[in-house]
Amino acid sequence: MPNYKIEPNSALLIIDAQQEYSNSNRPLFTSDFNETVLNINKISQACRQQKIPVFIVKHLLDRSGRNAGRMADFISEQVFIDGEQYAESDSSVVVDESDIVIEKTRYSAFINTNLEAYLKSLGINTVLVTGFMTGYCSVTTARHAHDLDYQVIYINDANSGPTFGNLGFGEVSVEDIKRVVATLLAGGVAEVIDTNEAINRITKAQVSV
Repeated sequence: MPNYKIEPNSALLIIDAQQEYSNSNRPLFTSDFNETVLNINKISQACRQQKIPVFIVKHLLDRSGRNAGRMADFISEQVFIDGEQYAESDSSVVVDESDIVIEKTRYSAFINTNLEAYLKSLGINTVLVTGFMTGYCSVTTARHAHDLDYQVIYINDANSGPTFGNLGFGEVSVEDIKRVVATLLAGGVAEVIDTNEAINRITKAQVSV
């Protein structure tokens, strides 16, 4: 596994830290949402101090579902509806006026968005991936960034999602999902580290004058 530096030409992606995951009445409720966001906030605040750009990525869909693509084939309840409370970022997520907001309609934060244009204009070559959920938007964005030749740092304890019920193969806990995703990414897509290691590297970044 590589050992990537985190420097000002890095960028932090905070993916879909929305109330769909934090509210216990929603189908995507994530039991460790609060703990995961605590880690995300620590990382984002360290990045801002070192002038590392922070991107707030939000999944937003039309109520009609016409812009959901094939994702609509797999959801039985409307989620991420633009304008609804549950599509808003959770209030526990620390944001700053310097953050760049990206709205997406697909699992990957790069599809049909201006994320890559921003990264290129800022001279970014490394992306730090955090957010929700591990098995879909987080891992898909990490893989897409890798295929676009960005160095990818996946921060395992700053990503999470719900446990999966039995879809024909037995229930899968979020712990198992995180372990498998981390292993697959570490094998050929991203460097996988934890929050403490990320902050250690961020604080050593050389700030541009």
